[in-house]
Amino acid sequence: MKKLTIMMATAALCCCMVSCNNGTKPEMESTVHIKGQLIDMGGQNVRMRFDGAASMLGDSRDVLLQTDAAGNFDTTLVLKEPAYYTISRNTLYLTPGDDMTIKVTQTNTEAEFSGRGAEANNYMKFRLFPKGGSYLEAGSNLREDFTSTKELIDSLAAVRMNTLDTLSNVSDEFKKLETARIKADVINSYICYASYSRMFAGIKTEEEMRAKWNEFNVSLTQYVAPMYKELMDEDMLNVAVVRDVLSYQEDSTLTSLWFKDITIPTRTMELYASSGIVSKLREEASEQTVNDAKVFLQTVQNADFAAEIEGKIAQASKLLPGQPAIDFEMTDVEGNVKRLADFKGKAIYIDLWATWCGPCIQESPAFEALGKKYAGKDIVFLPISTDTTTKPWLRYLDAHKKELIQYHSNDLALKESWAIMYIPRFILIDKDFNIVNAYAPRPSSEEISPLIDSVLNK
Repeated sequence: MKKLTIMMATAALCCCMVSCNNGTKPEMESTVHIKGQLIDMGGQNVRMRFDGAASMLGDSRDVLLQTDAAGNFDTTLVLKEPAYYTISRNTLYLTPGDDMTIKVTQTNTEAEFSGRGAEANNYMKFRLFPKGGSYLEAGSNLREDFTSTKELIDSLAAVRMNTLDTLSNVSDEFKKLETARIKADVINSYICYASYSRMFAGIKTEEEMRAKWNEFNVSLTQYVAPMYKELMDEDMLNVAVVRDVLSYQEDSTLTSLWFKDITIPTRTMELYASSGIVSKLREEASEQTVNDAKVFLQTVQNADFAAEIEGKIAQASKLLPGQPAIDFEMTDVEGNVKRLADFKGKAIYIDLWATWCGPCIQESPAFEALGKKYAGKDIVFLPISTDTTTKPWLRYLDAHKKELIQYHSNDLALKESWAIMYIPRFILIDKDFNIVNAYAPRPSSEEISPLIDSVLNK
């Protein structure tokens, strides 16, 4: 059942330094110059995330773009080799020597690029989203059965391939990587068909569902196995959707089907083993997970992977119970600025949520109820929205009355220092401003009240 759950969940979800006008001038062949405007990004410090293979493990190669109030920026970054980056939903391909003017919003197809490097990035505007089922486009391209859906997927991929072939001012390496993206998007589309279709309609038992899954996976083998063989080049790990579809090789059943007679490259195997270690650090900061990661680190052969793991060990170590709580900034609905440290002297229970997060919304009533239960006690309850901008947060609060004072934060100290990789996320801090649990139980759980009581009675 565990294996089935992992498969279903996965299918459903279907080195750089920045220099900003500092007076230095790196060698032209090792720099990228980009300027322009970043619109509606939620703040004046915008993260441009490295999207190569090592991004599965950490963010040390990310670049912080500093903008003015209108979103204008001008940045030169050192880059030794071409690399993918993301800004919000936009994926950029940057090559040493690029000199571009860009305009980027949270809608990737609205992006504008001009200058050296523009052709590759104008092509990237229309890249697909794995979590939307790639060519299935969140189900909008679903047809009456798999055969007809596959025909549409293949035709759309052919059009994309033809567009890629017509590009004239891009490198052979770019075309190689983007060809891999097209193939991986096709694989992802086939796999995600099971989630978006009504394939499981009427199935009532776990046994029937497992049998249906196995039958579908067997039927896919003839299509996906040949394409997987073409994705074994280690360079292709730099394409996000390639990493997504290669993750299925971690399932022993699928390995015997889709990856039969395929030799997985050593770097690929190490990436997914490393990812497993980092995932444990992100799920829970404990002495055990930190020590396990330190032991694993000694075996890592790829320097870029090792650097990211080392960074995550350091980050998790700061979130262990008893460590000082990390301060950050937040604002209330009226725009008043508060800091977490302002609440020192009382226990603090934090709910990190967002308006688009269904599980977060489901936990909200329980969080409010705990606030009432402990009213007058030495504890403060802080619901903090992590929405990119305040607009959806304020609209949501207008429509949903809340008793607790509401806060919003896009402070990088919150997202990065506290390692916020998912929400809902709950944090419990004691009266001395030390961490009790950086991954505290949910307010709806039976564990939270006894834990709060132990902190208050300490």
